[in-house]
Amino acid sequence: MRSIMLKTAGVFGALAIALSASACSGANDSESLALNEDGTRVEVAAAKASNAEARAQTAEARAAAAEAKIQCEKERQEASNTGAVVGGITGAVVGSQVAGDGAKSEGGAIGAVGGVLAGRQIAKKDHRC
Repeated sequence: MRSIMLKTAGVFGALAIALSASACSGANDSESLALNEDGTRVEVAAAKASNAEARAQTAEARAAAAEAKIQCEKERQEASNTGAVVGGITGAVVGSQVAGDGAKSEGGAIGAVGGVLAGRQIAKKDHRC
């Protein structure tokens, strides 16, 4: 009687190991397959890999757009600074020429401030991101 119980336990143990091995392999079980949009069967792992690739491509596109935005902002800032310098110099020259005889330096200073503000805004307007 004892040998029959041991043989039965051995058979059940071997059966349990065989079932767990086939469940781990994932070959042709219903959980590893899914239906595609057109009704064909595809493996879930392949679908997950495709989804991961799509997410990676989306992330790369966002990163490229962010890099382009950063580069555009740098170029805009450089244009703004250049506009401010050119506007300031031009405003100072024009302001000193327009000012009366005794107020050449005050006219140059006011012209420079106006030129900086105007030149900066004109350069920003011409370079949109």
